[in-house]
Amino acid sequence: LFRSAYVMKNLNVSFGSEPVLREIKEKYASRKMTLLSNSAKETSFQLVDFSDQKNVFYSPNRYKVLFESPFLNMGDIFIYDFFDLAGDSLSAFDEKVRHWSGINADSSFLQSVLLLSPLDGKPHNRAVLTIWSTNKSDQVTLDTHDLKKTLEPYVNHNYFRTTYKVLL
Repeated sequence: LFRSAYVMKNLNVSFGSEPVLREIKEKYASRKMTLLSNSAKETSFQLVDFSDQKNVFYSPNRYKVLFESPFLNMGDIFIYDFFDLAGDSLSAFDEKVRHWSGINADSSFLQSVLLLSPLDGKPHNRAVLTIWSTNKSDQVTLDTHDLKKTLEPYVNHNYFRTTYKVLL
């Protein structure tokens, strides 16, 4: 388990070069930070600060945590799904994410679900971060539990998904 029963309120993320992000992670070693690389070509790097402490990044993406699964564990694959929603669909969307998290709680591959609202963006935008423990042979299982299929009614021209892998 990554953390105690404490409920996280905020999540901060920063992008940059791998050496700079590694330096930040080392400087703040007491924090729960995870370094990620985009899965495709390892050309984009991201540092996620799970500490829920004051932001230390120069230009962060800041999120309010609306929901986190009670089974917050770390895995090796981070998938972000970004949605631009109509204001009247927020409650239904948030409830679908909570429900999906609950029905997938016993998955041996799904490690965590976080429902996020950008603090610096439109209040009706949402990001869903799912963290998986997987390898190439488990990709079929990952697809079976695909959040995008569950939330298909909310996918529009502003939807996008990005996948990262954990760097050690």
